[in-house]
Amino acid sequence: MQIERVPLPGVGVGYTLHTGDGQMLGVVCHRNGRRDLVVYAPGDPDTVERSLTLTPAEAQEVAELLHSIATIDHVTHLERHREAISVAEVPVTAASPYDGRPLADVVAHTRGVTVIAVVRDGRTVTAPGPGHVLTHGDVVIVAGDQESIGAFSRVLVLADS
Repeated sequence: MQIERVPLPGVGVGYTLHTGDGQMLGVVCHRNGRRDLVVYAPGDPDTVERSLTLTPAEAQEVAELLHSIATIDHVTHLERHREAISVAEVPVTAASPYDGRPLADVVAHTRGVTVIAVVRDGRTVTAPGPGHVLTHGDVVIVAGDQESIGAFSRVLVLADS
């Protein structure tokens, strides 16, 4: 897929792409953070068929839904012996099949990680129990080797519910 980037003087930047079935989509990124999603008329790249304006927060939520891979933010100042153990923050995205489910459900599908804490709305729950219910926006802090942390992240984001 090719994404075209076009500067829009006084507005921001516009991006367009063509889907596999030939539909043309666009995103206009305004300087103030607002995002406009644009669907162009079939066969006419100059005619907007539909558009939708999103606030920066709404755009972030939609991006999380569309992006199926969570970003793992390593807590580097806490890491020791990189080969042996790492500590990482793994977000519970809007697309996670574990949103609204207990921590035990995701832990049952992974090995090699220890859940140290869950951060929600700026509050930290240390050593959460297996009944702790995960919610979109939570950040799960785990320790383990990098391979196990990666597996935990993939399960949290992609596993069948």
